[in-house]
Amino acid sequence: MDDSILESELHISPKLVLTALVAVGCLISLGAELFSFPWDTVNQTISLVLLLSILAIIGWLLFDWKPLVGRWFTILSLIIAVHLGGIWLNLSGSLAWAVIPTALAVSLVGIPAAAITAVAESAIVFILAHHPVMGGYDPSSASTILVAIWIVFVALFAASYKVRQHAEWLTNYHAHVQRILKESLDQRVELVQTLDDLAHANRQLALMNKRVTELRVIAEEAQKVKTRFVARVSHEFRTPLNMIIGLVDLLTEKPEIYDATLSPRMRDALRIVHRNSQHLSDMVNDVLDLIRIETDRMVLHRERVAIKEIIDVVVEEVRPLLESKKLALRLAISENIPEFYGDRTRIEQVVLNLVSNATRYTEKGQIAIVANQLDQYVRVSVADTGQGISPNDLDRIFEPFSQGTSDFWRDKGGSGLGLSISKQFIEMHSGRIWVESELGVGTTFTFELPISPPIDPICRPGHQIQESWIWHERHSKPKFPDSFYSPRLIVCDETGDLYTMLARCSSEVEFVEARGDTEAIELLRQTPAQAILLNVGALKDLQLRIKTFRQESKGTPIIGCSVPGSRKEDRSLGLLGRLMKPVTRHDLVRALRELDRPIKRILLVDDNTDEVELLSQMLRVCDGSLEIMTAYNGEEALDRLRCDPPDLMLLDLVMPGIDGQQVLETMAYDEEIPIVPTFFVTAKDPVDQPPRSSFLLVTMEDGLSLNQLLRCSLELSNLLLQPESSPDPMHE
Repeated sequence: MDDSILESELHISPKLVLTALVAVGCLISLGAELFSFPWDTVNQTISLVLLLSILAIIGWLLFDWKPLVGRWFTILSLIIAVHLGGIWLNLSGSLAWAVIPTALAVSLVGIPAAAITAVAESAIVFILAHHPVMGGYDPSSASTILVAIWIVFVALFAASYKVRQHAEWLTNYHAHVQRILKESLDQRVELVQTLDDLAHANRQLALMNKRVTELRVIAEEAQKVKTRFVARVSHEFRTPLNMIIGLVDLLTEKPEIYDATLSPRMRDALRIVHRNSQHLSDMVNDVLDLIRIETDRMVLHRERVAIKEIIDVVVEEVRPLLESKKLALRLAISENIPEFYGDRTRIEQVVLNLVSNATRYTEKGQIAIVANQLDQYVRVSVADTGQGISPNDLDRIFEPFSQGTSDFWRDKGGSGLGLSISKQFIEMHSGRIWVESELGVGTTFTFELPISPPIDPICRPGHQIQESWIWHERHSKPKFPDSFYSPRLIVCDETGDLYTMLARCSSEVEFVEARGDTEAIELLRQTPAQAILLNVGALKDLQLRIKTFRQESKGTPIIGCSVPGSRKEDRSLGLLGRLMKPVTRHDLVRALRELDRPIKRILLVDDNTDEVELLSQMLRVCDGSLEIMTAYNGEEALDRLRCDPPDLMLLDLVMPGIDGQQVLETMAYDEEIPIVPTFFVTAKDPVDQPPRSSFLLVTMEDGLSLNQLLRCSLELSNLLLQPESSPDPMHE
């Protein structure tokens, strides 16, 4: 607030003072007439009233013209009225009126005006007291009035100072409040603008989120299409590769069956074709492994494994290559390395890849394999004395299809997938792998594997604690040390197919097979389980069987499902196994030995005539006494089986019309056809086409509460909406 405004608000109006002054004069004049004052006094009173009226009019006009001039004129009018009235009227005590101008000067103008008025009043009183000729005051009374004037001034000054302090505080506070109010208004404007900006940004984010979601769906669908395409193409590669590898192998090893004689140069050329075809076949397998890892269909079959056994197997496999290149091999395997918990096949694949790479890229010197224990890890290092890897290549050496930028690396062949797959295998075991290299000195690949996986609680506290609970000793001998226990799942399935399929899906869960409800309940009584998995053919069958489990499960969740039986793997139908393309002579020899009885006649069933011809030639090389029968579709195969059943059948799984699975089923249920031992010959891996359940039902002893129902609904919906992943708990 401006000080001038505050001053004007604290001062009284001169018009009010002038009006009051005229009114007092009128009252005095009226009193003079009522109380019969002398005529001279009455005339003087009337004159005083007229004078005061004139002064009031002049003061009003001056105040309207210039307020400050009008205020000073009002003070002057008060001084004139007080002293002129006291002298003219000669009233007793009229001298006391001299304090009035000083008192009113504070309210009219301020303390400075009051001081000036007090000085002027003192001078007038002093002069009038010492000059009686002017009709002045009594000296003794004048002294008293002078003291009174200054006492009033001091009192007014003190009061005014206090008032001004409060007024200044109020002024500052008012200014502060005004400033805060202005800032609040500004902030409110900014807040409104910010809210508008946020609303706009929120709309943009919502739109962007929608587009990102759409793009993510498109990307996921493209990834699925790419994966399916790569997998299908890779599978389709296997059939022509099987033809090339098989025919070249026969031409190289047994050219006489084609009535041909190979020159050394032709034999070398065929071996080059065979080697590159085998390399292409290995690349196809690597691509399929990579796809399984990306889609979380790669399952580790864990067990307790000694790293020394893996290294010994790898060394024996690469020894011919080491000897051909005249490279020394140094082994440094520490004694008493504990067994680690992992997949023997996958870790063997990793070590073989590292040692093979080291041998391939080393021209002279040695290969060193070092294995030891470091805390709770098994560490394996494979070092070579080769050319080394450039720093630019080290950062991407584990990327798919990365083979280094130098001609030296590219000339050595390889798919560029081995290190990438090895890294992912190690990480699936919760380990790590790294590389150290120096150009011209050599390269060292090192990986670490945990000896034992971390153990997490697998059941809620008190899950199996009941008043009637009795301790039962564990009847089955654990596969692993007592420090490790897996989630236990009782699989109740009369056919046993689901147990076999689940065992292939995960090695981190202890599956217990039960062929009936009674056996499942007895197993649950012996040892608590995470849940009972009940496999039925239809949902209506589940409703009847679940009542029995509810009474006996004692709080154990019951999970119902319907997974079709894997009759493809059932030996009762005569199926002995699968021969995955490309099929080699070693695969055929192993299949013939598996039957464990003399074989004279073999039926080959395949819609590809070239494949039939190749397998016929390979079988004759394996055993020249075999009688080879052929069929080129499912109907012809069934006719052959009815008329002249063979000792063994090699059956293509994918054929037009009646496929291999239907041939197997017809052979099993047709009384005219005997059960013939059979091997499927296929390029499709069953791991890539797992069976599916048509429903999932979850219940417990007393049903599910609303809280459990809500939690289960949310958790299950989250799991089902996510991409399919590995069921291994350790893989999470």
